Amino acid sequence: MTVSQASTSSGGSDDGYTLPETLQRLSKSPQGFILGAILAPLIRGLENIVLRLLETLTFVFQGSAPGLIGTYGLADIPLYIGTQLVNVGSIIGGSAAGGTGILGLINRLVEAGLAFATAGGPLAPIIVAGELVVVVYVIVVVARRIILVIADAVPGLAGVLGT
Repeated sequence: MTVSQASTSSGGSDDGYTLPETLQRLSKSPQGFILGAILAPLIRGLENIVLRLLETLTFVFQGSAPGLIGTYGLADIPLYIGTQLVNVGSIIGGSAAGGTGILGLINRLVEAGLAFATAGGPLAPIIVAGELVVVVYVIVVVARRIILVIADAVPGLAGVLGT
C-alpha cells in the first residue's frame, strides 16, 4: 500500500485543494513572512520620508536653481546682498565720464575750478591748490559718512571702529 492510497483510504481526502502561496510562506517561516510582508513596506516608506526631508533641506539651502534664478535659497543670500550693494554703489558712485553720482559731481567741481583757475591768470596755482583742498575735503567727508553709516548698519562694528 502506498502513501497516497493510505490517505484516501483513511477518509482524509484533500480533493486537490492546496493552500494559497501566501499561507504556505507563512506556515513555513512566520518570522520571514512578517519581516517581508510588514516591515519591508514600512522601511520603504521611511526611506521615502527621509529622501523627501533631504530634498526639502536641499531646496531650503540651494533654492530652485543655483545663483539668483528662480526661488532663492539660504546660499543665495550673500550673492543677493552683494548684487544689491553693487547696484547701490553704482547708483551713488556713478561715473565721472557720464557725470552721474558722487564721482560725476566731483568731476564737475574739478572742471569748474579748473575753468575758474584758467581765468585767474597769475593766481591760477593758488586757485588750483585751493580747489585740491576742497575736493580732498569733500571726498574725506563723504567717505567718513559712508563708513559711519555702514558701521551703524552692522551690529558691533561701531564699537570696533570706536565711533
